[in-house]
Amino acid sequence: MKSKLLLIILTAILYWVFQNYVPYGAYITLPVNLFVTFLHELGHAFFALVTGGSVHEVMIQSNGAGYAVTSGGIRPLILMGGYIGSALFGNLLLHIGLNKPKTSIITLYVIIAILLFTAIWWFSSIFTSVLLIVFSTLAFWLSKKSKANVSNLLIILGTASIIYIIMDYNTGPASDLAKFTEIIPLLPQAIWAIIWLAIVVYITWKNLQYSFRLKSKV
Repeated sequence: MKSKLLLIILTAILYWVFQNYVPYGAYITLPVNLFVTFLHELGHAFFALVTGGSVHEVMIQSNGAGYAVTSGGIRPLILMGGYIGSALFGNLLLHIGLNKPKTSIITLYVIIAILLFTAIWWFSSIFTSVLLIVFSTLAFWLSKKSKANVSNLLIILGTASIIYIIMDYNTGPASDLAKFTEIIPLLPQAIWAIIWLAIVVYITWKNLQYSFRLKSKV
């Protein structure tokens, strides 16, 4: 389990350094950033569907921005679903990579299916569809190349996604926070941002605590 912890720490440090301190490092981390954008928009879509709404399209742009067009459903939960939902998905990948190595390959195939479904059914642009198909192809190739490393891939993707989400708490979800604050004006937008961040950090902490406590008992 020490190797898994080292992988998490190394991924977090490298991602942080490339994203913030290496010239043009953002281009190196762009695939991960685009994947997190996908998780963010998937979070909106997921919460729209589970609250009785509909999803019309999902857009991912080359600069890392994106949006999901939904209708119906419970609007506050859909708005929260982007930021907190992407953190849940990232933590799910991390959890499976750490604790369910035999399930990792199935999880990767589910991810591939979701990517392809989004590319075709929720079509919004050629770039988005091509990007998701390329991601799917690479993921499938990796699964065939080295099945033993699929769990490590999930750990890397989950860790990088969570780090990105935490770093992006006051910028990425700004438009969602503004709309959320309009609907629920009990607190200022800045306070809601801190609450959302606290939820993400808490989920991540409990996930890691559970995983490493579980492994220590084995």
